[in-house]
Amino acid sequence: MAGEIFDGFRVVGFDLETTGFDIRKERIVEYALIGSDIDGTPINLQSLVYPGKRIPFEASNVHGIKDQDVRNAGAFSEHINEIAKIIDDSIIVGHNIIKFDWKILEMECVRAGVETPKPRAIIDTLVIARKLKIPGRHKLGILCNKYGIELENAHRADADAGATLILLWKIMKENPRFFRGSIDDLQDSLAGVERENSLGPGLEDLEPIPQSRGLLRKNNSEIIVAFGKYKGRSLNEINRNDPRYLNWLFSPSSPIEKVVCEKYKNSFQI
Repeated sequence: MAGEIFDGFRVVGFDLETTGFDIRKERIVEYALIGSDIDGTPINLQSLVYPGKRIPFEASNVHGIKDQDVRNAGAFSEHINEIAKIIDDSIIVGHNIIKFDWKILEMECVRAGVETPKPRAIIDTLVIARKLKIPGRHKLGILCNKYGIELENAHRADADAGATLILLWKIMKENPRFFRGSIDDLQDSLAGVERENSLGPGLEDLEPIPQSRGLLRKNNSEIIVAFGKYKGRSLNEINRNDPRYLNWLFSPSSPIEKVVCEKYKNSFQI
């Protein structure tokens, strides 16, 4: 399944509402991070933000947020730590996130004197829609309507973030071949970079473990993971460095067949 590309990662939809469209000077008035953690725990972080300036009528007319709504919401510097906790090492999904939301976030971090959070990957559904040449216009509302996604309270951060995440799943289901590789493969594809192979260096030559659907491969005495966060790493190495991930890998939510999970988790006393 195409969704396996995100297995083992925290995945969240991300959206901002702002005082305008100029990434150099506009400020955040609302943010939302909606998704799930590695173990499936729901994530729902959203808040208004005091922008330190008046919200223009034109902006309020789009998202409905007014000066009195954000007066006691706290400046961006009071929110960034919570934002960073979720974004760091996560897969962040947004619509036009690369050219707008992420640029705004970077500028706010500069003003606050803090480092910009470091996600594992940024996935832009606008770029994907254009790359796949999905017919019609590619505005979020239009795409949601096309894929049967309800978008109530459009232009509010939580609604847009959640809808964008669902939109990605719908597009993935419709275009599974485009999402067959790793996260790095996907990012390279969206950036127009071609890789020599889709499994990573040498992995395609390794013998697949029976009933693992090619997700585990044998390299002499080592079992190698051929997908996700630790693609190309051995089970022994993962067990040493991130036993929590190994626990997930052999759990009921793993994409690997149960019979294989049972066989190998006993070896690691999980």
